[in-house]
Amino acid sequence: MEHSVSILRKRRRFQPEYKELAARSCYSVIMTIGALVLLRPVMVDHILSRANAYSHVGRLGECRRQCDKALLVDGESSEAWLQMARLYLAKGSRDMACGAFQKAVQADALNAPAHFELGVMYVEDGRHKLAIPHFDQVRHLGRKKFTDGRMRRCHQTALDALASCYERVGDHAKAEFTLEEIRVYYPGACDADARLARLKALPSSD
Repeated sequence: MEHSVSILRKRRRFQPEYKELAARSCYSVIMTIGALVLLRPVMVDHILSRANAYSHVGRLGECRRQCDKALLVDGESSEAWLQMARLYLAKGSRDMACGAFQKAVQADALNAPAHFELGVMYVEDGRHKLAIPHFDQVRHLGRKKFTDGRMRRCHQTALDALASCYERVGDHAKAEFTLEEIRVYYPGACDADARLARLKALPSSD
């Protein structure tokens, strides 16, 4: 009986120490997870910078491996999917590229280059109706980024392509509206005046 009481007392004495150890372990796990979450974008950016470097020198296999690493770290990285789509295009795998572009815009609806390049791909494939929402997204995003020269060119080209897509699908009213927008933002660009005159000369469908 005395032996049992002695064991019980020892257990009670060590119980607070176990609780403290468990609390410290939980805290360490939480801190580690938090650090990984915060560092994940930095890690992905670092990996993708290497992927871009390999791409520029034509080492597409190494570029692909870096993209795979980035997607292992963050499977929802829009930039990683965009880079992967470009790789697929370079290798002629258009269906795979299309899927990767779609993942890129799903992961980040504000990724204007991904929307633009997917729209261009649809136009090249003759799927103008599918291209319209992507060029339209660049149209809206571009207005907020006029200080970025590359984005401004992307925005102008997207407006031009958007007007052409509307013409192709027979939506002349939206084509005219888009061409008027080009005249406001980029006077003299994209042959907008002549295109507008041609559209306005068409017989009304009413």
